[in-house]
Amino acid sequence: MKKDSKIFGFILLFFMAFAISGCKKSESIKIGFLFNSDITYRFVIESNYFAERARQLGAEVIVKHANNNPSLQYEMAMQMKEEGIDLLTLVYINEITADAIVRDMKADGIPVIAYNRLIPNSDLDMFIAGNNVTLGEAMTGFVTKLVPRGNYMLFGGDKFDRNAIELQAAIDSVLEPMIARGDIKVLYKTFTENWDGRNAAFELRQFMQNSEERPDVIISCFDGMSHEMIEVLKDWDLDGKVLFTGQDAQIESVRDIVAGKQHMTMYHPFKEIGYTAAEVAVAMAKGEKLDKFNIVYTDNGLKKVPTIQINSIPVTQNDIDRILIDGGVYTRDEVYQ
Repeated sequence: MKKDSKIFGFILLFFMAFAISGCKKSESIKIGFLFNSDITYRFVIESNYFAERARQLGAEVIVKHANNNPSLQYEMAMQMKEEGIDLLTLVYINEITADAIVRDMKADGIPVIAYNRLIPNSDLDMFIAGNNVTLGEAMTGFVTKLVPRGNYMLFGGDKFDRNAIELQAAIDSVLEPMIARGDIKVLYKTFTENWDGRNAAFELRQFMQNSEERPDVIISCFDGMSHEMIEVLKDWDLDGKVLFTGQDAQIESVRDIVAGKQHMTMYHPFKEIGYTAAEVAVAMAKGEKLDKFNIVYTDNGLKKVPTIQINSIPVTQNDIDRILIDGGVYTRDEVYQ
């Protein structure tokens, strides 16, 4: 009886140790989500969804943004490494510091997911983003259908962001035949530093003050830029009279769409993107296979990076209730103030 008791005791200790080690393994998964700035509000929302889903899957999550300061972003990444993260999800600011972050993470065996912005020539483990080609085609197709002839202005994103380059290329591919036929005249075309609406507004104001020509269409590649430029057009009594695009379904621009001042935005399904990224990150941190995900490959100059793409959705005045309110992105009170 005494011998049986000892055997039972050993078995009990074994299973307790196994259970404890299993709990520890789950608790030890720590993931960093480091993004550029809260100027792009979608990253605030998506990072919250990312953290929510990752925690549901048993991971600890550290979420930070660097206020568009590349040096600060590097410092934050290194701090996360010191805090013991097992994987970093990164929306980078500057290619040089981003490459340094990836290099220093990989030196310690920490995988890096590039989120929304592909880091050139870096040893990335995964890239999660939208599809810039379909996004640009949808945005441009919308305006050319409504205004097939007229004066256009093109405001792209930051020229050091590959997303901005790819998106502009997609826009150009749709416009080029119409420009060649003389149906569309491009009055002004520029990239916008940091995708910052204040910079876009300054450029537009300079044009309006120094030219007698007026736009019929402004293809703006970010809602934050669109909202600021609409404010500029008020000084010429043109708000609501120029066809405006945008991207990200930010609440100010959604309200502008309701008011008829902006006419469409490209919505990235925040929850789907955030949840998918979290599921991939946790699986990678655990060393699990990614068979359930639809993976393609994107060449970043150094390697073909495994990539998961999630398509964006056009939203107009007619779609706001169905897509954004019924979809739980915003409440009716938030939209219809």
